[in-house]
Amino acid sequence: MKKILFIICSLILISWKEEETVKQTKFIQTVTEKNARLNNEHPKQTKIINPKFNLKLLYGIWTYDLEGPHADFELTKKSFYVVDYDGNGDMPYIINQDTITVYYPDYVSVGIIKSVTKDTLKIDWDKNGIVNCVKWKQ
Repeated sequence: MKKILFIICSLILISWKEEETVKQTKFIQTVTEKNARLNNEHPKQTKIINPKFNLKLLYGIWTYDLEGPHADFELTKKSFYVVDYDGNGDMPYIINQDTITVYYPDYVSVGIIKSVTKDTLKIDWDKNGIVNCVKWKQ
């Protein structure tokens, strides 16, 4: 009786593991397909939809570290320009309320704008935590 119960439990466990593997594979395929679609569907131009923050405060040259040798990015009404980028640093972006989506050539980065003043900008990039930016003064 114990052997039969053990065999039944083993079969259930194997079946459950196979089901979980199938679910994980489908999830990975979905994410891969979504990223491929996003990479192929990059907008050609920047778009601003119902911004939550004052655009005059958002536009400017920003840095993550004032002690660094250069600024990190410039946000204009036309592009998100990455400083020290190999090749063309102008990236189209979309601002939709408090969300900024930047379309790099090989990936998409999404940030939630938490606050902006004339000299500070706080963005939660890709849900990795809030990054504090300051206006570049040089």
